[in-house]
Amino acid sequence: MSSSYGDKSQAALRSLVAVVERELTSLAPPEALRGAWDGLVKVLALGPAPDLRPCPSCNELGMRAATRCSRCWSSLTPT
Repeated sequence: MSSSYGDKSQAALRSLVAVVERELTSLAPPEALRGAWDGLVKVLALGPAPDLRPCPSCNELGMRAATRCSRCWSSLTPT
């Protein structure tokens, strides 16, 4: 499901998931709440944040494995 969210939305969701997870850990929630939360996180399927790097030409952040900058279209060497 995460493919339907933009990069900024995914970053915001990852941040919110981390906050809620931290709060749930400190509260020892009921099993039903923990199960529902774990199910929601599984459906979101956010995975780890992607590795990013700045474009050497325009400084736009992009995927580390990209071969072209999404902003200026400069050719990039994957790292």
